[in-house]
Amino acid sequence: MFFNFEIYYPVVFLILGAGLVMLIDLFSEDAERNRMFSFFSALGGVLLAFVSLNPYWDSPAREVMRGAMLVDQFSTYLNVAILCGTTISMFASLSYVRRIGVNLADFLVTLLLAATGMLLLTTSNDLIMLFLSIELLSFCVYVLTGMHGKSGRSAEAAMKYFLMGAFATGFMILGMAGLYGITGELQLRPLGEKLLQVYQAQDGSEVMATLSMGVILIAFAFKVGAVPFHSWLPDAYEGAPTTVTGFMAVAVKAAAFGALIRLAVVAFPASASPEGFYGDLGFTGWALWVLSAASMILGNWFAISQRNVKRMLAYSSIAHSGYLLMGLASAVDGTQMYAAMLYYLLAYTLMTSGAFAMLVYASSGGKDVESVEDLRGLAWKKPAVGIGMAIFMFSMAGIPLTAGFMGKYFLFSETIQAGGRYTVLAIIGICTSIIGAYYYLRVVAYTYFRDPDDRPVAGREDWGLKFALALTVFGTLFLGIHPQPFYDAARNSVKGLRDAPTAYPVVQGDKPKDALVQK
Repeated sequence: MFFNFEIYYPVVFLILGAGLVMLIDLFSEDAERNRMFSFFSALGGVLLAFVSLNPYWDSPAREVMRGAMLVDQFSTYLNVAILCGTTISMFASLSYVRRIGVNLADFLVTLLLAATGMLLLTTSNDLIMLFLSIELLSFCVYVLTGMHGKSGRSAEAAMKYFLMGAFATGFMILGMAGLYGITGELQLRPLGEKLLQVYQAQDGSEVMATLSMGVILIAFAFKVGAVPFHSWLPDAYEGAPTTVTGFMAVAVKAAAFGALIRLAVVAFPASASPEGFYGDLGFTGWALWVLSAASMILGNWFAISQRNVKRMLAYSSIAHSGYLLMGLASAVDGTQMYAAMLYYLLAYTLMTSGAFAMLVYASSGGKDVESVEDLRGLAWKKPAVGIGMAIFMFSMAGIPLTAGFMGKYFLFSETIQAGGRYTVLAIIGICTSIIGAYYYLRVVAYTYFRDPDDRPVAGREDWGLKFALALTVFGTLFLGIHPQPFYDAARNSVKGLRDAPTAYPVVQGDKPKDALVQK
């Protein structure tokens, strides 16, 4: 019945916030009042979305929209990270969008719709919802990337991102069509069961199944910027407005990895192929192993030679995707590794959002930070800014007492415990992480050990930016000093994913449906 048709309230509040911002922008005649009303309306939508997540923390997994969405603690944890990244981007952009000549209401509406697509993506439970969520997210991020209308590079970045995104979408549609043709299923859990039967039957359909899984993994590799499907990412990061780049780096990554984890665990388990067909890792395991190793090695290698800060952080983002893919490839027993990945995503959200917000602060004189030379002596003009930048760079490099260190510790330790070929992957991750510390510490060296220039920094009007920086600095340090509660919350949220592919205690209406566990 209609009254039993459940909805996911965080998505509703984000859409309502976006609609209210559009109405305010349409009918308000006072420009300054319009800006503030629009901002607080959007912020109210995000805060209500935060609050509405609370009932989902301790409740069993629940199918929404007739099974198209699966709301569980796993998606709830990811949605917290996505909403954190959205909030930080909103505060950091309050004055920045005015400087680059962008209407704040347009920016906020597009940002909220992108966040809506991300929340839908993390809860997607069938192939159709997965595709629609990715398209909603992607189109909004394309617009955000090219929103700096006075910048030719912004338009170029948006076009490159759009073309490569359309290419990835074609791969995804091809793979989904192949899987549906083989299994006749759209929902992920029945799809995973049918795939197991296909590989056990060995009637020739397993070749098409492997091809379909492969092209879907390629599409997700585009979305997360994994090597060798990363060519769009440095140009998109460099050309997009700085706050948009920060949003792309954290929220998009959190949503894409959330969907990839659910898809790989529930529908594409590493053990899908019979023993010996693809070796002891299975097709999915080998594919993720190769993507992870290539992303960690080449991402850090290319970042070393970059003088442009945003391109350096772009290649750094590729390397961080490699670390997360390492966790997904080596998640043998499930719970501990998935918890490490969720913790790492939360830590990455805070430290990377803060780093890009710091670039916005340093570019407040009217020109965006381009080269690392633009940061020279910044710590002596604004000591608090220098300290904040050092904290973010230390965290990305994996220096102790920061969130980044604890995230890498959890990932590397769990990968080593998996043993076998995963130990090699962990060694690659540790070595490349040490190499990556060079270009992170180079940024700190320029802020402290080079003579300052005469460029002005942020003025008093940038209260939103200062709040975003304070929030990210505090979060980066707090997660590094006191990580256990966040790791425990992540571990509790992934218990439903442990028995892949089908171990969700799904609740439909008032009657629980027994979980099907593949033995």
